Amino acid sequence: MKANSQRAKQLFAAPFVVFMLMLVVFPLILLFVHAFQFNGRFSFAHFGEFFKNPMYGKVLLRSLWVAFVSTGICILIAYPVAYILSQTKFKRANVILMLFILPMWINLMLRIFATRQLLELIIPATKFGYGTVIFGLVIDYLPFMIMPIYVVLSNIDKRYMEASSDLGAPPYKVFLKTTLPLSVPGVLSGFLMCFTPMVSTYFISDYLGSSDTTMFGQLLDGLFHQGNFGRASVFAIIVLVILGICVLITNRLTKIGNKRGGVW
Repeated sequence: MKANSQRAKQLFAAPFVVFMLMLVVFPLILLFVHAFQFNGRFSFAHFGEFFKNPMYGKVLLRSLWVAFVSTGICILIAYPVAYILSQTKFKRANVILMLFILPMWINLMLRIFATRQLLELIIPATKFGYGTVIFGLVIDYLPFMIMPIYVVLSNIDKRYMEASSDLGAPPYKVFLKTTLPLSVPGVLSGFLMCFTPMVSTYFISDYLGSSDTTMFGQLLDGLFHQGNFGRASVFAIIVLVILGICVLITNRLTKIGNKRGGVW
């Protein structure tokens, strides 16, 4: 029986393994091969080009700044929405939540086209810049912030808040000392789900921005289309390292919170 069970697990896992090999492992291998190859030899020349040219560093810092600001705005909007939906006794709160998720069923390009048309009714396209890019990012990724925060807030044991109230804490202290710390894992999950794709986005910044708002994703896209695979691979690896560090930090913070019983 155990042998049959093990064989069944391997059989069901086979498609996932093939998927990972073809779409994750193999592309990463190609990425590293191109990054460390120059004129057919192993070299760090492409990395040197990145650190010698200050323009590349500026574009990367700009992308990180735009992504961080956009993610922060998403948190400021999503947290009150998720909190109200999780605390309300309205039976159709899930319907309201679905209305926030519904736009995600529409193709990304169509959403951005519609966003551009909306913005052009307010300001001319010549005025597009950081504000319009951030607006587009927030509009597009806001549901990814609302969902994890809402799930965590909905699953918090209400007895914690009741105990705080019984001990004499006013409502704002109950929120600051109990609800907010317990919801940090949801905020961290939402941060990762928004910040990670925002850093490497290129279509939103290309369509809603200007020549002064070139993002790292646009730079990568241009290099790959020019056939400069070595330099583009280096830039992609640098972004992967930065995002990997962000994932490690958020995972570490989540583990610290869990060791303390979820109270920060």
